[in-house]
Amino acid sequence: MPATMFRNFTHPETGWLFGLGPTQLAIVIAASFPIWISLSNQRWAAVGIFTLIWGLVVVLTVVPLGGRSSTGWMIAAAAFAIASLSGWSVFTSRAERGRLRDLDDLDMPGVLAPIEIVEGPPAGVEQRRMAVIKNTAARTWAITARIQHFGTAMADESELARYASALTDLVDVAAQGEMVEEIHLMVRATPDDCAERELWLRNHITDTAPDTAAATNIELLRWGQAGTRTESFLTIVVPEARLAREAKHLGGHLAGRMNTLITVATEIGTVLTGAMGATDVAWLTSPELAAVVRTGFAPGDRAGLIHAHHQHQLDNTVVTDVPWALAGPTHTTSAVRHYTHDAWHTITTTLKLPEKGTTMGALGSVLVPSQAMERRSVTVVFPIERQSSADRKASQAEFTTSLGQELRDRLGVRTGIKDRRNKDKIDQVETQLALGATLTHPYVVCSTTVPQSAPINEFGRRLDAAIRQAGFAPQRLDMSQDCAFVTANIPLGISLSRKGLL
Repeated sequence: MPATMFRNFTHPETGWLFGLGPTQLAIVIAASFPIWISLSNQRWAAVGIFTLIWGLVVVLTVVPLGGRSSTGWMIAAAAFAIASLSGWSVFTSRAERGRLRDLDDLDMPGVLAPIEIVEGPPAGVEQRRMAVIKNTAARTWAITARIQHFGTAMADESELARYASALTDLVDVAAQGEMVEEIHLMVRATPDDCAERELWLRNHITDTAPDTAAATNIELLRWGQAGTRTESFLTIVVPEARLAREAKHLGGHLAGRMNTLITVATEIGTVLTGAMGATDVAWLTSPELAAVVRTGFAPGDRAGLIHAHHQHQLDNTVVTDVPWALAGPTHTTSAVRHYTHDAWHTITTTLKLPEKGTTMGALGSVLVPSQAMERRSVTVVFPIERQSSADRKASQAEFTTSLGQELRDRLGVRTGIKDRRNKDKIDQVETQLALGATLTHPYVVCSTTVPQSAPINEFGRRLDAAIRQAGFAPQRLDMSQDCAFVTANIPLGISLSRKGLL
């Protein structure tokens, strides 16, 4: 991708973009108080002891180990242990407990519990009612689209460069209106069940068909099941504060919010079908989104849904939609290194994006399943900084770098290559922000899903190997597998970068 796509970024688990986080800074400052008290009393032995203790506190607080500091690991481990002992990490649906009353009520685990689905007004030529995802806990609204695209496997370098530039334009267009907070691009690669071809063969192979033709088509069906089927989704997330302000001018209350989201969807759809090369962009309705969520938790249910749609053409009484009360899993368990949901379990990993950027399509090899039973998913999230916030952070970084450089010059300390590269990087960010570019901090989440009969740790190792072969460094999202699974596989706008999720 071009440099404008990866202008500057941070991983959601490695702290703030510039400097320490507020909690880390408070701990470091508080731990230094005994040193200053000892200095004021001229107790030099105590100064030495407290300095050693302060250094140990700084190392435990600041130095990251696997994406978290030592204190962060202790806090996460304690929270995970409490959740496990109290049973909070285990989810049981109302249907399994025999308490299902309304099929329209969502019954989701963990971070999906506050989700509500609101149907928008009819829009477009087909008068489709777009499903709007309301997250009451995070105070956000989101909409999801299914994207049809030829992919990047057969694209040449010029076409890849055009896609990368279009992706940059997509982020810039989303940021210009100061409405969109995040963009999620999700691709799920599932073993092909060939349900459509199987139905076609059943309807067209007759008793009078030649034996050779029938055998050939059946053999092609078997070979087709060795392939993969990819699904691409785009989710845009809008915070309630921004949406409410804009909704006042478009009808107010719920109607104004729906009209605003339709306007944002139109702008994003124009970019997707333009330079991005998407052949079709369909904003999902509530039944379509429920089916997507169901197949996200249970990949094997897709064939049954396809057969139900076929039977509905013959018998109108056949139910084809997935009720929201049954769209989620029946039973889930969150372990330290994997997530179990119904008859499946998943391992989710994030990867470190290089500072110099990467090429479009570099993650394609990560989506290739290692066996026919495996599903791979990759989600790229683009949290978008507001222009005022981006300018402020860039100014703070420039001030900190200049101050450090001035101190090194006065002390006669040599400026290393890493410091010079950091200074050039900050100058480049300021230049691009001055030209109207957008500051975004993209991160990637990858997952592998297999049946419970398969060894999940082995497939997790294969996923890590595929990430390394693609040129990236993987990092398992330990003790956060439930939220990470949702981000990687369920297109409902759940993000790892939002405070309180990790």
